Amino acid sequence: MDKNNSVVRRNEAFFKKIKTYQRLDKEDEIKEQEKEDETNEQEKELEELQSETTGVEIGQQHIQVLGFADDSNILENSLQETEKAAQTLEQAASKIGLKINAEKTKVMELLEDGDNPNAGSLTFEKVDEFRYLGVMLSAKNDWSREIGVRIAKTERAAFALNKFFKSKLFSKKTKTRLYTAIIRHTHTYGCEAWTTTSITERRLRNFENRIWRTICGPTYDNVNAIWRRNYNKELQDELGMALVISFVRGQRIQWLEYGMRRNEDDISRTILNWKPMGKRPRGRPRKRWMNVVEEDLERLEVQEWREAVQDCEK
Repeated sequence: MDKNNSVVRRNEAFFKKIKTYQRLDKEDEIKEQEKEDETNEQEKELEELQSETTGVEIGQQHIQVLGFADDSNILENSLQETEKAAQTLEQAASKIGLKINAEKTKVMELLEDGDNPNAGSLTFEKVDEFRYLGVMLSAKNDWSREIGVRIAKTERAAFALNKFFKSKLFSKKTKTRLYTAIIRHTHTYGCEAWTTTSITERRLRNFENRIWRTICGPTYDNVNAIWRRNYNKELQDELGMALVISFVRGQRIQWLEYGMRRNEDDISRTILNWKPMGKRPRGRPRKRWMNVVEEDLERLEVQEWREAVQDCEK
């Protein structure tokens, strides 16, 4: 009798587990359906915005909105058109129960003119730079600010790993793997879009040398009978790693290859081949991204890269 009762109790517990799993599956389905409905509503919102705005003409395409996840970017030719597009977006968002966060919304003008823009009941702050998808974008295409932020974040990551880099329990091979997996990726996040100069490249290289000297430690000079720090060439020979500048250049060339192999009407390829028209501001023009990549290809002695990039076997 006791044996039968224990079997019944076990069966009851088993069926309770089944009901619990079924309830969890149903909750997951409801959440997925809610996410899908929200995504469809956001797509309708963007479609309404695109139908009522002009956008920026690049090549033969008009770009009104660029979106990623829940972030939307409005592109217009003037501040007045931007205000109109923001009002349209606010009205479309209110229909589906969404609101624009005025504190997080920023406006950046390439040619400054006027005060902070208004969009109905909202007032947006005008800035010279803002952070988008973890990258600092500026109106003057100045990447020195973003590279400075990258170095600061990498310094914090290196400080957290400092005890491992200085430890004698880890081999240099292990320390190099830590550097490649954590430090370098933090150091060069978003480097595919960087337009570097000799000053920014030197800042990147100097910081990398600091980390490498921590990994390698001092070396003993037999001639002078003293301990000294390693020279830059000695660090590279000892670790056998590519310089951070070479890594950045390789990532830029790889992104160029990716963009140029897209379809003719793809927006990424259109932007790569597009040249802005109109009157530019006074002063020497800044380096374009394409100019920097072409210099990288010249260093590698690559000829006729536009034809070579279309050939997958090269």
